[in-house]
Amino acid sequence: MIRVDRGRKVIAILLGAAVLVGLLLFVGHGMTLMVVLSGSMTPLMLPGDAIVVAPADPDHVEVGDVVVFQYPGQDERMVITHRIIGIDAETGLFSTKGDANNAPDRFSITTDDIIGRPVFLIPFVGFASEMKKQVILLMVVLPSLLLALLETIKLTRGFHAARRLSRESPVPKGQFVSIRYTRFLPLLVVALIPFLLLAVPSLLGIQTYGSLPGSPDLQGHCITVEGRGPVPELYQVCTPGAGGVPVYGVLQPGETVSVSIPGTGPACTIARSPYVLPVFWFVGLAELNPYLPVLGLAILPGIFLTLALYPLWAEKKFVKLRRKRRLVDRVLEN
Repeated sequence: MIRVDRGRKVIAILLGAAVLVGLLLFVGHGMTLMVVLSGSMTPLMLPGDAIVVAPADPDHVEVGDVVVFQYPGQDERMVITHRIIGIDAETGLFSTKGDANNAPDRFSITTDDIIGRPVFLIPFVGFASEMKKQVILLMVVLPSLLLALLETIKLTRGFHAARRLSRESPVPKGQFVSIRYTRFLPLLVVALIPFLLLAVPSLLGIQTYGSLPGSPDLQGHCITVEGRGPVPELYQVCTPGAGGVPVYGVLQPGETVSVSIPGTGPACTIARSPYVLPVFWFVGLAELNPYLPVLGLAILPGIFLTLALYPLWAEKKFVKLRRKRRLVDRVLEN
């Protein structure tokens, strides 16, 4: 059994610590929040997405990095997010290009133009910035304040009721949560099955080329990737030790694309996952490990769904606290 009050304290501490760390990182490291307004970086970033931009050292910017910069020679308010595709060794100028654009940008940027690089993406949050202030006030701010007020009143009443009950009852009781494993385990299995079935085609489609005996060859640095799942899939070429512009995209069911392998590495791995996660998250996870996006999608949503349905498998119990009961008995006897 799990003690309810202790569980709430642990959850509150963890949430508070996460919020505090996020605020310290956001404020202490000079991060800013920006909104994607155009589709030049589709599908990595979609219009309406909000990106967290962290300051970047221009001396450590490499080809393939996505950077946020000011349009050279124009209004300082015009900010662009594109990928660096080349660096001139003599002049130090950077060539940039949007992932969805067919041609590079007509201009070059300097180190002074670079603002930072995006480190996190929040899908579709930026649409709120296009709303009128009156709509935000009526639909977001006021309901949030009302909900916070109601929750505060509810917590205050519960605190006073608990104190009154503890004074009136000579034998204190502790509130615990008992897990009904006969319900918890079947519910977990049922919640995991849809996501596992969705992820299996992508998981089986992940393959490393050219590294192990018997594995397919790179065939002139070109690989054919076919969409296997019932839904669109994301793919990315993860080439160990090879720099440059990453190769990624969206595959429709049954579609076949020819992927060019960057660099001259002896092997590469094709990371795949159903198109459920934002592409920005998928690319970041795939760079850590090619299997991480699809495994996370197969397991984590089912676990979160099971935890959200805790009233079906959790049972509250009131158990007398033996130590406190003995202390009360001694006080009554004296």
